[in-house]
Amino acid sequence: MSSYRIPVFFSWFSVLYLLMAGLAAAEASQVEWEPDIYPDNQLFPSLLIATATVELPENAFSTWEGNHLGDQQGCVGVNVRGLPVGAKVKVEVKENAFLKASTFIGVVSEGTGNLLIHPKVRYLYDALATVKQAVPLDITIELTVDGVSLGEKTQTVALRPVNDCLFGVVDTDEDGEETSSDYNWLFAAYVNEDHPWVDELLKAALALDVVDSFSGTQSGESDEILRQVFAIWTVLKQRGIKYSDITTNSRSSDEVFSQSVRFLDESLIATQANCVDGSVLLASIFRKIGLEPSLVLVPGHMYLMLPISEDLTIALETTVLGEKDVSDTELSEFPENEISVPKDLEDVWTNFRAAVVMGTEDLTENADRFHDADHADYDPEYQLIDIQQARSFGILPIARPSGPLPGAR
Repeated sequence: MSSYRIPVFFSWFSVLYLLMAGLAAAEASQVEWEPDIYPDNQLFPSLLIATATVELPENAFSTWEGNHLGDQQGCVGVNVRGLPVGAKVKVEVKENAFLKASTFIGVVSEGTGNLLIHPKVRYLYDALATVKQAVPLDITIELTVDGVSLGEKTQTVALRPVNDCLFGVVDTDEDGEETSSDYNWLFAAYVNEDHPWVDELLKAALALDVVDSFSGTQSGESDEILRQVFAIWTVLKQRGIKYSDITTNSRSSDEVFSQSVRFLDESLIATQANCVDGSVLLASIFRKIGLEPSLVLVPGHMYLMLPISEDLTIALETTVLGEKDVSDTELSEFPENEISVPKDLEDVWTNFRAAVVMGTEDLTENADRFHDADHADYDPEYQLIDIQQARSFGILPIARPSGPLPGAR
C-alpha cells in the first residue's frame, strides 16, 4: 500500500499561513468601530445633490481633526479605533433605495487612534430629490481589516426632506470643545435659473409692455435695467404671492441647524413665500436674464441684493411682495428719476419702490458687517451669498420635475 507524504515546504507554508491568519484575526479583534453619518446621524438630500460635482475645502463638511481616509467631504462612513500602521482596510456601504453599493480600500499609514473612513458614495440623486418628508433610513456598512471581516453594522438615520436646507453644524470634541461649520452657501442651491417655469414668467412679464425685451445689463442704462426688474416683480405680484413665515421642519436640535425652503414651483403653486422663498424665487428669474443677484443674510432674515450698474446697487425686501399697504414707507429717496410705468401698474410701482427702499436701507446699515470667512470679524449671521460665485464653485441648483406653469397663457 503506497503512502503519501505532504511536502515539507508545503506543510510549513500552511502552518505559516494559518499563523499569519490567526495574527490578523487577533489584531482585527482589537479594533473597535461604528458607522459615522454626518451630521448627527442625518442625511440632507439638498447637500448631497448640490455638492455632487464640487470639491470643497477639507474642513467644509466636518471639523474632524484626526486621521481621515477616503472622501474628505464624505457624509457616510465609519469611525475606527485600534488599527495598526500598515493594516489594509475595506469599508463597504451596502446598497439601499437611495445609494448604490460603495467601497473604499486603503492602507493605514499612521497612528493607531481614531480613524475616519469615508467611501465615495454613489448616491441615487433622482431618488433623493423626491424626498418630501423626513423618513428613517437604514444604512448598513461592513468593515474588513487585513482580509478579516469584522461584520456588518446598521445605523438608522434621519433622511431629511429635500426642502430642508442645512445652514450650520456645531460639533463637540472629546474635550467638550465646540466648533461650528457654516453651510449658509447651500441656500444658493435653491436658486434655479434653469427651471422651465422661468421662461413662462418672463413671457408674461413681456406682455405687460413695461419693457420690450429682457437683456440684463447689456444696455448699460440703469433705468432700463430697473424696468426689467420691475416687470418681473409685477408678474409675481399679480400672481398673488403672499408672505408666509413657515420655516420650521420636523427635526431640530442644538447641533444641526436647518430651514425649510420652498422651491420656485412650490412658491408659485401655493402663492406663498417667506423671506428665503421669495429671495430664491426672484434670484432665479434675475439670473436667467443675466443679472447677478446675491442673497443677503442677516440675523433671522434674508433679502436680495442686485447690482444695477457700477454706480447703483439696490436691495429688495422680498417680503413686501405680498403686502398691499406700504404707506408707512418713506419713498422719496428712490429712484432719483421716476420711471414711467403704465397707469394701471402705479400701485405695484409704489410697492416695488417700498421694497427697494427697505432693502437698500438695511444693506447700507449693515454694510460693515459682511466679511469673508477668513476675516477676523467674520460673522456667519451676516453674509452675502453670491449666486454666481456659488456656481463657479460647483454648487448646483436642485432640479425639480414640474408640469405646466399654473395660469400660464
